[in-house]
Amino acid sequence: MEFTPEQITALLTALGLPDDTDDPQLVVDTAADLAAQLGDPAKPSTIAASAKRAGLEVLDTATADALRRDAQEGRKIAAAAARERVEAAVDDAISKGKVMASRRKHWVSLIEADPGMADVLAATPNETAVPLTEVGHSADSADLAKPATWFY
Repeated sequence: MEFTPEQITALLTALGLPDDTDDPQLVVDTAADLAAQLGDPAKPSTIAASAKRAGLEVLDTATADALRRDAQEGRKIAAAAARERVEAAVDDAISKGKVMASRRKHWVSLIEADPGMADVLAATPNETAVPLTEVGHSADSADLAKPATWFY
């Protein structure tokens, strides 16, 4: 029996061998091994080999369930951490007088819906909504050391 070069390439590809394989005994042994595995498709090695050829990996149910459970917990932790960062940014803005404390919930919701609003809040000047520093006194710290002139 003779094969064309195209048929040889197709056979080597089907067997999972490199295209430059030139050992006929290797081809026969690989085909025999594959035929033996196909005789019992329930063998774990057959299933794993088929999955590997398809780019998959075989996992047992317990491992897959544990991975899903851990991934779900990781998503919860990431969401809680993101919410904590948002709340910290809003609390910082409140402490600097950028927004009023009564608007805290609004700003938290706003930043969760549109993360770009955190930049807007950060760019807001301090004491925009609530003044935190004294305004309008005329006493200078140097003047406080001397007694006032009207006492004399």
